[in-house]
Amino acid sequence: MKRLICATLLALSLTGCAPVVRQHIYYPEPMPSALDWRGTEPQAVSVTTADGLTIKGWYYPARDKAKPLVVFFHGNGGNGYYAARMTAPLTQNGSGLLVADYRGYGGNPGKPSETGLRQDAKAFIDLGRTLQPGAPLYLFGHSLGGAVALDAATREDIAGVITLGTFSSLSDMAPAYARAILPDRFDNRRNVTQIKAPLLLIHGTADQTVPFSQGEALRDAATKAGTQVRFLKLDGAGHQVDFVKLAPLVWDTLQPKPN
Repeated sequence: MKRLICATLLALSLTGCAPVVRQHIYYPEPMPSALDWRGTEPQAVSVTTADGLTIKGWYYPARDKAKPLVVFFHGNGGNGYYAARMTAPLTQNGSGLLVADYRGYGGNPGKPSETGLRQDAKAFIDLGRTLQPGAPLYLFGHSLGGAVALDAATREDIAGVITLGTFSSLSDMAPAYARAILPDRFDNRRNVTQIKAPLLLIHGTADQTVPFSQGEALRDAATKAGTQVRFLKLDGAGHQVDFVKLAPLVWDTLQPKPN
């Protein structure tokens, strides 16, 4: 996300430059030539968005269909394949995991934008409801993916939403003089006040990509609005977190074990 600062300096001298700015917000990676799952291989799935794009993703089926389903949204780099490898530990308690990808990422058609990612998210959430009908559905997003999850959570009937290392708004990541030209906003500070479902915010104290203070800002905004929010501080953690260690913390926080 820090690259956005450099992009805005260039964009200030241009007009009609949304595509230029977006090149410095989204960093999609193609699929590698060979896949290495390092464990259980998920099922390849695809969705069709409202504007007619076919987007591929990955699904780890639940061992018990009554277990929760997590729909995961990755950050502004990489793609769904890398995200699926990273988040696989979320399934260790038997829950299902549907890893969404975005337009323009991992060989998918289209170009990413806030509006486009909103449509991608909706398509994957709808798919999740068909994969595990009636199961508790959680939205989980990392970094930019947290913004996608929070935006979707303002409209969806879900069991909860989880973010990891997510910024308070995209404009907060850019210099003040450049904020007016941003084509996408991702106003998470506003969205956390509109969510009816329980909210779990996770942030590392040593995050050098999205400052810890932005996670605190989201917590404060949600608390002030009366949103049911919990804040999980990861002492010494950066922007990238080991999900082998994180997954048990997530589930213990969301579904505490009886005494």
